[in-house]
Amino acid sequence: MAALALSFTLDASAAEPVRGVWVAGPQHNQFWTSREAMRADLQTFKRAGLNTVYVVALMTGRTLYPSERMARITGERQFESLGSRDALQEVLDEAQPLGLRVVAWLELGFASHYGSGTAPSGLLKHRPDWLGLTRDGKPLVKNGFHWMNAFDPELQQLMIDLSTELLARYPRLHGVQGDDRLPASPSSGGYHDQVLKDYGWQPGQPLPGDRDPRWLQFRADRLTAFLKRWHAAVKAVRPSAVLSLSPSPYPWALDEYLQDWPAWMRAGLVDELLPQLYRRDAAGYEKLLADTRAHVPPDQTNRVFPGMLLALGPDVIPSAELLTQWIASTRAAGFAGEVQFHSVGVLKRANVFMAAYKKEARH
Repeated sequence: MAALALSFTLDASAAEPVRGVWVAGPQHNQFWTSREAMRADLQTFKRAGLNTVYVVALMTGRTLYPSERMARITGERQFESLGSRDALQEVLDEAQPLGLRVVAWLELGFASHYGSGTAPSGLLKHRPDWLGLTRDGKPLVKNGFHWMNAFDPELQQLMIDLSTELLARYPRLHGVQGDDRLPASPSSGGYHDQVLKDYGWQPGQPLPGDRDPRWLQFRADRLTAFLKRWHAAVKAVRPSAVLSLSPSPYPWALDEYLQDWPAWMRAGLVDELLPQLYRRDAAGYEKLLADTRAHVPPDQTNRVFPGMLLALGPDVIPSAELLTQWIASTRAAGFAGEVQFHSVGVLKRANVFMAAYKKEARH
């Protein structure tokens, strides 16, 4: 019965190609300022031909919905600028009449916060014992992100609990999503006593190097084991809920962040895969498309919807011509949809999407 339920869930999630957009946090857009602003953006997404909205639900140790689970750690139920609003419920209420699916995006995942400072922030401010460690015992920081110990059972359970809380609280929520930070950990981390003990390391022995193949795969397998528990917890709350994952391109994802997503797919743990194929030109994007296709199990191509780098901050990356070419290249590679990072770019390129998707509908 469980196998049948899983099969049904995967088939249902892949029935309609995803044409989606990520909506980042309040500091990046006007979406969260009012319900009217939400409505206007959602109407534009619909008009552009999109059908799925990935809204941030977790960032820097705070949620963008009233969370009793997070309040037990931080003392705060949600992001302070939202006041007493249930903004996620507002999104769901506005999206429903438009026929838009809404997925809760757990953005920072196992990363606590971003910044150049050394003072504890994010979840590490409240749980300093979750600090990620490098081989030389220093805090785990990569590209400005301050990471927690992705192998800590309590931290892993928090991510599971937030997911099940979301699905139980919001029956119309289509699913939950992890990205390049969930499940993930920089390959320079994981040097914690328990992790090393489980690996078989003995005091007095040299520590394994970051890229030692056996050590790297051991840690990646530990994250895959977490994903298996996360997937099971999501399906236990609602078998039809989608567990969406947006990792980095493979094999870079494995080498740099221990994300062995081909193994995730082979194990049936992914309802949607949205690999972040972020490039600024046609050739680079097409190269990542080909590489991605080579690592996707042949019977799961219909679950893969590449992520495109549409905007950074307020700046739109591709021209209208390049964006049209990216969409065409995605179809040529055998993928039926795509997801845009992020919403500011969709608002500025809505007519491009409208034209591209209308052209597809005529063929």
